[in-house]
Amino acid sequence: AGHETTVNLNANGVLELLVHRDEMDKLRSDPSMIRTAVEELLRYTSPVFMATERYAREDVTICGVTIPQGEMALGVIGSANRDETVFENPDVLDLTRENNKHLAFGYGIHFCLGAPLARLEAQIAINTLLKRAPELRLKDSPDSLSWRPSLILRGLKALPVQF
Repeated sequence: AGHETTVNLNANGVLELLVHRDEMDKLRSDPSMIRTAVEELLRYTSPVFMATERYAREDVTICGVTIPQGEMALGVIGSANRDETVFENPDVLDLTRENNKHLAFGYGIHFCLGAPLARLEAQIAINTLLKRAPELRLKDSPDSLSWRPSLILRGLKALPVQF
């Protein structure tokens, strides 16, 4: 458990840093901001895009839509993490974002047990990569990258880079 999601967090996060060079430069110049950077990468490019199925224990109405008791629902984490009623400028990658209450690790009884380890792994991996590969760049256009087919997970097939 946690291997593929952590790989996705690191690869998706590095891709976004390579695309948003100004944010990558901020992090490279101040590695101490890695904690908030990883939280923002989790929000902006969540490695888990959709929650697994849930069933309504009772009738519930959300934004005017009623989900009857016993019916299945799927929470789209990737969408929730871009909710403009929760996040200011949700489509902007901001590694200094405060009060980042993303849902990348789930919530409540479904919160990821491995979240502290995943955060630590990403913090170490990303800071180490930026330190050791100062000329890191994408080998190809971001539009040419392929994503693994999945409704639940969001991960690249490969991340070709040069340094």
